[in-house]
Amino acid sequence: MAEKEKDVQKPGEADAADKAKEASQRFVEDLITRGEAAKPDERGELPPGATHEVVEEGKEGPPKVKRRRFSAF
Repeated sequence: MAEKEKDVQKPGEADAADKAKEASQRFVEDLITRGEAAKPDERGELPPGATHEVVEEGKEGPPKVKRRRFSAF
């Protein structure tokens, strides 16, 4: 396979990547809106109801989060 053929995206691949990125951003924004993502306090604990920790503020777009615990209703 020629090098040029490897770089060519198939139709729809860019759209799928864009949709996945948008879905990921929406997921994080919704976590924050519902209070399920928060920064830990000075002892490193999350507030009640938070399941994800904000680990890095986003320069562009939503911050990065990491799942810390599971909350069953």
